[in-house]
Amino acid sequence: MASTSRLPPTAWDSARRTARNLESQLDAKLTQYSSLASAIARGEDGASSSSAPAWPSSNHKDALLEQGDASHPPAAKAQSLESEITSLLSSLSSSLSTLSHFLDDPEIPPSPVQHHAVQRHREVLADFERDFRRCRDNVRHALDRRELVGRVRGDIDAYRAAQVGSDEDRLLAERGRLDNSHSMIDGTLEQAYATLTDFRGQRQMLNNVTARMSNTAAQVPALNGIMTMIGRRRRRDSIVMGCIIGCGTVLLLMYITR
Repeated sequence: MASTSRLPPTAWDSARRTARNLESQLDAKLTQYSSLASAIARGEDGASSSSAPAWPSSNHKDALLEQGDASHPPAAKAQSLESEITSLLSSLSSSLSTLSHFLDDPEIPPSPVQHHAVQRHREVLADFERDFRRCRDNVRHALDRRELVGRVRGDIDAYRAAQVGSDEDRLLAERGRLDNSHSMIDGTLEQAYATLTDFRGQRQMLNNVTARMSNTAAQVPALNGIMTMIGRRRRRDSIVMGCIIGCGTVLLLMYITR
């Protein structure tokens, strides 16, 4: 009679094992999902080794292996994990429905232990759903922040690139002006050197003329005397002409003022 008042151990145990297996997978996936949210917030593609325990359990091996794969972008990894967790939650809910169906069987009344086990599974499912919603919000906020930071960095890089180009243009323009100034200065210096060369040539020519005249005067002594006489006569004529002009001016003034 005692054996007929209990559920068949094979069906019940199989359903319990299925539920526990799903809970174990959900625990690993949620741990990975939470680590991914933290990694995205730190600007990484996957969770760092510091976020994992020193001796990972068998439930976390798959999660750690997937976290170490940086070949997928964070958004794709988050979407994949979200789909997997949603599927596992649905499977766990179906498994709990199966366990609840066993409890509702009027032919085989369940024991209090079985009631407690189903209630515990339901509480675990509720905890998983709550943790999943929290992690999903964290991941989405981290992705939004990552995208915003990426846009800001892109704008900053574009602004810096534009500034660098503008600075280079200004430097090139300034260099062109300096080159033009140097060219003008070089042209002015060339003209000055040419003028100096002309002056030196003229001075040399005048020195040659003076030397020739001196040589000519030395060769013809009488010519020097004639030149001296001519100079004296010119001075005398100038004095006489000045006296005549002065006397005429005085007489004219006296005539006017009379």
